[in-house]
Amino acid sequence: MIYIIVALLLYTAITLLGTYASRHADTGLVTAIMNTLSAILPIAILIPYFSKINIQQSKHGIIAAIFAGASIALFTLAINKSYSLNKVGIVAPIVFGGTIFLSTLLSTIIFKEKISFLQIFGLTFLGIGFVIITYARWIGK
Repeated sequence: MIYIIVALLLYTAITLLGTYASRHADTGLVTAIMNTLSAILPIAILIPYFSKINIQQSKHGIIAAIFAGASIALFTLAINKSYSLNKVGIVAPIVFGGTIFLSTLLSTIIFKEKISFLQIFGLTFLGIGFVIITYARWIGK
């Protein structure tokens, strides 16, 4: 649970700092700086462990990580531009609420995870909230 809380706090920091940076500097430059640091820091921390990694057993995971890294780079470009043009209160719920909804549904297909009735109940409200916020954004223009 501690890692979930740390991730929550760090992602909040990323959202607020990324928004501030994107509103005060070129979003491409901001994205390049953010992605460079997010690549260098884990490598620097993990260097002592590289000799223990079995590349052959990790092949599919490494391929997936490459695609995930490309997705992070493109995501960072898109979200930084979104933050520079829109309110955080619109961007964050649409992006992150939509991510929760889609990733939960897709995890049932990809990872064969089970969704409980209570989770379905929560996802229903999440979906309703997503639709309301998206609609509010479009009529608010």
